[in-house]
Amino acid sequence: MHLSYLCCSNSVDEMMQNKKLFSDFAPVSKAQWKEKIIVDLKGADFDKKLVWHTDAGFDVQPMYTREDLKDLTRQIPLKNAEDASASNAWRINELFFVRDIEKAHQRVLHVLENGADSLAFVFSTQPDFSQINILLEEVDAEKIELNFRLPDPVDLIRQLNQLADKRGWNKANMKGSVYCDPVSEVKNDFSEVKTLLESVKSFPKFHCLTLDVSGFYNRGGSTVTELGFALAYGAETLQKLGEAGFEPEEIAARLRFNFAVGSQYFFEMAKFRAFRYLWAQVLGAYGVKEASVYIHATNALLNKTLYDPYVNMLRTTTETMSAVLGGVDAFTVMPFDAVFEEPTKRAIRVARNQQNLLKEESFFHKVADPAAGSYYIENLTDQLISESWKLFLEVDEKGGYLVAKEQGIVDERLNKEAQNKIQKVKQRKQSVLGVNIYPNPTEKLELTLPENYFSNLFRASADVEKLRYQTDVYAQTNKRPVVWLFTYGDLTMRRARAQFASGFFGCAGYEIVDHPGFESLEKGIQQAQQEKPDVVVLCGSDEDYKTMALPAFEALKKNTLVVLAGYPADQLEELKAAGMEHFIHVRSNLMEELEKYQQVLGI
Repeated sequence: MHLSYLCCSNSVDEMMQNKKLFSDFAPVSKAQWKEKIIVDLKGADFDKKLVWHTDAGFDVQPMYTREDLKDLTRQIPLKNAEDASASNAWRINELFFVRDIEKAHQRVLHVLENGADSLAFVFSTQPDFSQINILLEEVDAEKIELNFRLPDPVDLIRQLNQLADKRGWNKANMKGSVYCDPVSEVKNDFSEVKTLLESVKSFPKFHCLTLDVSGFYNRGGSTVTELGFALAYGAETLQKLGEAGFEPEEIAARLRFNFAVGSQYFFEMAKFRAFRYLWAQVLGAYGVKEASVYIHATNALLNKTLYDPYVNMLRTTTETMSAVLGGVDAFTVMPFDAVFEEPTKRAIRVARNQQNLLKEESFFHKVADPAAGSYYIENLTDQLISESWKLFLEVDEKGGYLVAKEQGIVDERLNKEAQNKIQKVKQRKQSVLGVNIYPNPTEKLELTLPENYFSNLFRASADVEKLRYQTDVYAQTNKRPVVWLFTYGDLTMRRARAQFASGFFGCAGYEIVDHPGFESLEKGIQQAQQEKPDVVVLCGSDEDYKTMALPAFEALKKNTLVVLAGYPADQLEELKAAGMEHFIHVRSNLMEELEKYQQVLGI
């Protein structure tokens, strides 16, 4: 019998009886839940064990309940999503770096057939009307959002006017943008901005002012820093253009923000909800009654990796999920290989389909503000609002964003938070899959990177990746260093420490030779002497080390580098007195240790 039949066969009476189920149980308070958790912790400190001390400046609890919502009174404004206030519609954006107009046009038709409904064109030189005409042939500009970044945005608007008249497009229905950052790019000469605002009057739904705030995250800033500076930057724009004679309503209607999205899944959802609320407060202070904001976002570079790049697909998928659930208006998925090469057709197709899946199969666009009501996300949103507003007010008291920038306050804060992120990766306090944890031992990078690759774009894992890349370059003309795992004694501990050592040295790209375990110490020593590896790592229990470590070290130290996996405190004095100086363990600074081995091995 089918399950669907069984479900439908329930009588109304049965369903009504089931409805009473939860009334039989007394509600459980948050204090009672915490009491139970503390018992289960068996004496461990609740705050140290379970409370997350974030880099955003506030703590996140391990659980939230209905009680945590009772004091939250802020109303998060809904986005104006495609004239459907009860939906979470967003646009799937595809990015084009246009070099060949004909090829770009063919790709435009392809991506429109495969789910994209927003196009972003980047030109290094100004296109003429004939090129724009070719580029947009067969494109319905009343349905497809058109975005341009090029040297002369005013000229592009003129071309769009001409093309709309030629094609019969209703300009009132056309959506899109031309890129112009009025504060950072035009150097307080707002004559071009005035001309631009005049030129777009025939396109009431077009944005011509763009604040790219993605750099705050991509340079290593925390979520609070990102939001606080984005607000300050936006307020500065309103202030400067207001002083130049522009009305706040006019500026707000033509403005869009570009954000980067990172890997903190729930934080990113809360971030965009918080920003909508905060920006509404800023606009309200300037007398703007219809306070809305258009947010475009893309995946951050900060956490993308050169090694094990397919993991980037997982990163971009969860980041896209958090952004669209947080309520962005348009999103561009970064192809998984974009950090080290011009994206392949395969990578671009996968990137587009990530959004297609979230929309067409997961239906994330069907419900307005889908994160609303979550005890956890509502509290995160509230905390981000409070902390980001504090930073915004601090910047405002300094004289505004530009003054803070000129005084070095912005760079100092970003650099400090960036270094904190880098150190966490180096020390493995922050995991980057495939780089500082669970590296793929079979991956050998053979491509040649530019000399400035690791310093050109900030990525938290760049230093660790650079070290591994040095090994790969070295191995092109030399034998790749071999790390030989000397497993002996207690089965559980030797396997645990062998796995740890494999992952530790795998981060440097060394060849790992593992063993199931030697029956005797003598056999292990004999085989190691025969194979002559570059590094031997002793893997066993602290108890086994009492009889294993010194004999193995004495027998092998002349021909190989001997390392002990672990840190047996009661044996250290004796081991170090015998000359043993290399130990790897969970408290080791991954980067510092591996740099030492690189030097010893001559890499």
